[in-house]
Amino acid sequence: MPYELKKISVVCVIEKDGKFLFLKRAHTGMADGFYMLPGGHVEVGESILHAAARELKEELGITVREEDLEFKLVEPIKTHITFFFRVKKYEGIPQNMEPKKHDEVVFLSTDHPLIHPFSKKELELIEQGIYFLPNDTFDL
Repeated sequence: MPYELKKISVVCVIEKDGKFLFLKRAHTGMADGFYMLPGGHVEVGESILHAAARELKEELGITVREEDLEFKLVEPIKTHITFFFRVKKYEGIPQNMEPKKHDEVVFLSTDHPLIHPFSKKELELIEQGIYFLPNDTFDL
């Protein structure tokens, strides 16, 4: 059944010492209590690279240049499409800039039990070098 694309999102992967940076969702009604990778929606007229850099500044207070974002995965799911980028380098110290959406910012290994299953799967696909996700990978 065809569907209309409604949203474009970006997600960023920051790795340090074999662990990944996660935000613990809170107060949003969407995946509250789970750790998820940082990211957000692309605004009208905005490039995906600019959106990724902007979201990192808004959520974590870090500065990332667009050339320091490396494309890793595109994930089309029903009514949205998400582009994943690895952050090669950044300036600043990641901190929770949106306490109304997140409880904490932390580096975790992927075996932590509260990492959202989608985030675990997406990191696995990136590790495997898969760049395009068939739209039936996740059952939403």
